[in-house]
Amino acid sequence: MPSQLYLCLHLRDFAAQALTRVHPELDMLALGVLSGEPPLERVFAMNRQAREQGLAEGMSRVQAESFGLAVLRRDRGQEDAAFMEVLKCAEDFSPRIERIALPREESCGATLMLDVSGSERLLGSVRQIARLLRNAISAKGYDASAAASHNACAALLAARGIEGASAITRGEEAHTLAPLPLAVLEPDDAQAETLAAWGIRTLGELAALPTKSLAARMGQGGRQLQAQARGEYAHLLVPSEEPADAALCESMELEHPVELLEPLLFLLSQMLEAVLQRAARRSLALASVETTLVLERNVLRLNRVDDAHIEHRRTVRPALPERDRQTLLKLIQLDLELHPPEGAVIALRVVAHPARAQGAQQGLFAAQAPEAGRLEILLARLRKLVGEERVGVAELVDTHAAEGFRVGGFEMGGRQSATERREATATALRMVRPPRAIGIELRDDAPTAMHYEGRRLRLQVGSGPWRTSGAWWTHPTWCREEWDVALQEEPQRCLRLAHDPGAGCWYLIGIYD
Repeated sequence: MPSQLYLCLHLRDFAAQALTRVHPELDMLALGVLSGEPPLERVFAMNRQAREQGLAEGMSRVQAESFGLAVLRRDRGQEDAAFMEVLKCAEDFSPRIERIALPREESCGATLMLDVSGSERLLGSVRQIARLLRNAISAKGYDASAAASHNACAALLAARGIEGASAITRGEEAHTLAPLPLAVLEPDDAQAETLAAWGIRTLGELAALPTKSLAARMGQGGRQLQAQARGEYAHLLVPSEEPADAALCESMELEHPVELLEPLLFLLSQMLEAVLQRAARRSLALASVETTLVLERNVLRLNRVDDAHIEHRRTVRPALPERDRQTLLKLIQLDLELHPPEGAVIALRVVAHPARAQGAQQGLFAAQAPEAGRLEILLARLRKLVGEERVGVAELVDTHAAEGFRVGGFEMGGRQSATERREATATALRMVRPPRAIGIELRDDAPTAMHYEGRRLRLQVGSGPWRTSGAWWTHPTWCREEWDVALQEEPQRCLRLAHDPGAGCWYLIGIYD
């Protein structure tokens, strides 16, 4: 069993980095980020240039503006979007991720802890793994530090205190963490005041204190801080994993309204590719894809024109969970051509529901069946040509009306075993279309013989009549008597006869297998 290996990713002043992504012109300027409501706004985060000029957290807006730097309010929506981008990038290295610090009021940074145990053969050495993750985050435009260690707490402290990518070998935790300042431990105010009064400034100085004396003066909290400084504290990783069947979402806002389908399909193709990649990490396929087009329309209300956004939602469900992007995109295209939006599109949203992919093993001498995706595209094209209500599977309805059925959706079921097929075997009634007129000989109002195709056939047994009538309020109404009879011949045949009392005619309407 491979030993535990942890990789910590720390983004300092994440709120400032998220704003820089929206305003690239501020990347080279000193930037301060304010939080709170006026007039109690305080400096919440800052970039490296502002920190070098002397800006500190907790300063007021007036104090921050006195430094002559750019001052902006925090954007929680942009912080959440940027954090999800970082999280998706980290998921490429490990699905087990614990969110140590999130963008919130108390912390302006973002810290993730990844469990990368057993990834050395795939990604390289410990230091290479840390470097790969940092380079991937830097390619997104974020300044981050990454540290790898066999102790999760040691990796966390190294990521907070050492810039760039670093790796701690087993047994060197205390030596590597010794020069780091106490601030990386994030002690509370009372602990920080006590350690400052003792002249403790680094983790090495804290680790060198006698454990019993430290615990006697600071309690278990001080003992825990010392264990972290020595790299001996055992951290229990609690990953925040989504359920396997959680919906996968992608959204996009357009700079200008789009009315043509071709550019929309180009954007939907990119969104589908991102969704399929996320589903592939879970070894899943897509059972359904819901496409939402946000439309722009002017609505006249109370003699004034208001902008109202209307959503055009369409859902495609393949017969089997699908992994091919082109197949899903073609199904969406045919569905949108059949149900086009009624206005210009200003935003797109895709919600996909994953499911386990179903595979079928063909026999060596069995005929090759068509692929489920190609069959679904064929059905979609038929719906576009003849209409949705005319393509599907015939389903019986709960009625006594002759030939009562409706057209339902096509769903591909699983294969049945031979035992299940034998248990599901039932007598089939083959309907005769059109019904054939016959002559009947009656005795006590029951049929005893029939004349059909120039022959006189005697009836051995019969049951009936089954009187069916209804829908008298519609046209045409139906009213008949039906009989099930068996012929005196070898092999014996069973028939279904129908009698129209109003017209006095008898018909052969079905033959039992």
